[in-house]
Amino acid sequence: MKIGILIDELAPGSAPKVVGQACKGLEKLGHSCEALVLVPAKQGAQVLSTYASHLSGVKIKYVFAAKPWWDFKLPGFAFFSLHHILSFFASPLALKRKEYDIIIANAQSAVFAAWGMKLFKGLPYIFYIHCDPYTYTLKRTYFKTWLVILYPFLYVLALFMDKLACAGARAAIVSGRVHKERFAKLTKKPLEGLALACFPAQEFVPYSRREKAILAFDRWDIGNNPEIFLRLLQCLDSSIKLKLGGFWHPEKIKEDFLRLAKKMNLENRVELLGPLNEEMIRSLCLKTMLHVHANEEAFGMQTLEAAGCGCCIIIPAGSGSADLFQHGVEGYFPQKGNFNELLGYVKIIFSDLGKSEMMGRKAWEAARNYTWLNYAKNLDGIIRKYRGK
Repeated sequence: MKIGILIDELAPGSAPKVVGQACKGLEKLGHSCEALVLVPAKQGAQVLSTYASHLSGVKIKYVFAAKPWWDFKLPGFAFFSLHHILSFFASPLALKRKEYDIIIANAQSAVFAAWGMKLFKGLPYIFYIHCDPYTYTLKRTYFKTWLVILYPFLYVLALFMDKLACAGARAAIVSGRVHKERFAKLTKKPLEGLALACFPAQEFVPYSRREKAILAFDRWDIGNNPEIFLRLLQCLDSSIKLKLGGFWHPEKIKEDFLRLAKKMNLENRVELLGPLNEEMIRSLCLKTMLHVHANEEAFGMQTLEAAGCGCCIIIPAGSGSADLFQHGVEGYFPQKGNFNELLGYVKIIFSDLGKSEMMGRKAWEAARNYTWLNYAKNLDGIIRKYRGK
C-alpha cells in the first residue's frame, strides 16, 4: 500500500516525531510511505537537525516548495495562514490521480488539503487528531487576546472546521479520552484510539543518581507560556532547580520569561536548554527526578517520553498520556488550572524520594508497552480497516 502522511508543517514539537516515525514504521511493515508537507518549517534547517533521528531517511514532498511570497497569517492568529485555505487547490496540483491508496491527515490545519486531494484526485483520508482541535485551541490560545471580541463567531467557525475535518474522512483517530468525547458529539464517523510512543530506556536509573529538579520541554509560544514553573519554584525549597528545554516562538516570550525570573530572584535556579534532540531528551530524563507538563494536551508526548526514562510524571487529567497511567501509582494528574493541586503533588515527589522512585519505576515499566514499533503496527491495523471502505 502507498500511504501519504499529510501535515501542514514539520514545526517543532510532536509533528516531526509523529510523521517521521509513522513513515519509518509503516515502511518496515512493507508499505511505501511519504510525508506530504504544505510548507517548509520556519526554523528550517534547525528543525531538520533537531529531529534528525525521526526524519532521516523519510521521503518528504512539499506542496509549496518554499513559503509563498503572497502568504500571510490571518490577523491575530499564530497558527493559521492563507496557505492553509489555498492548499485546497494547490495540493491536488502536486499529486497524480490516486497516487496514494490513503492519506493520514494530521490535525485540522491539513483539512483543506485533504478535501482537495479527495475531491480532485480521488484520495481517501483518515483524520488524525493527535494535536488539539480548533474548538479547544481557540479558547486556550486566543481567549486572552483581542480576538475575544470575535469569540462567538470564531467558535462557530472552529466548530464548523472540526465537523468539516470529520465529514470527509473515512474515520478519525484520537489520542486521548477528552477529544474522543468531544468528537463523538460532532460526528457519526468511526473514532479509533491510538496512543503515541517513545523510546523506553533499557534500564531504570535509581533516584540516588538523579538531580532534584523539575524538567519541562515543549514549544513555548502563545497559549503555552512557562511562567507557571516560576510560580512553582517560588513555593519550593531553594535547592530545587528548573530545567526548561524547547523552541521559543516568538523570541519575546523567552525574553519576558527571563525578565520575570530575574524579578522573582529565581534566575539562578533556572536553566534554559534550548531545542532538544532525541539523545538530549533521553539524557535529561535519565538524570532528573520529575517531569511536569502544565497544560492539558490532546496527548502530551513529552510525558510518555519522560516516563519511558523513569521520571515521575505530572500532567493535567484528561490529557491523552494520562490515560496510559494510574493516578497516584505511576504519576499524578491534577485538574487543569488547579495550581494548588499541582504544587501539592510536586511537593510530595520531592519530600518522599523512596515513594517517588517506586512511582518512577512503575511509570517506566508501563511506558515500555508504548514503543514506536507497536505504534506503527496499531496504525497499520487502522489503515487496513478503512482502506477498502
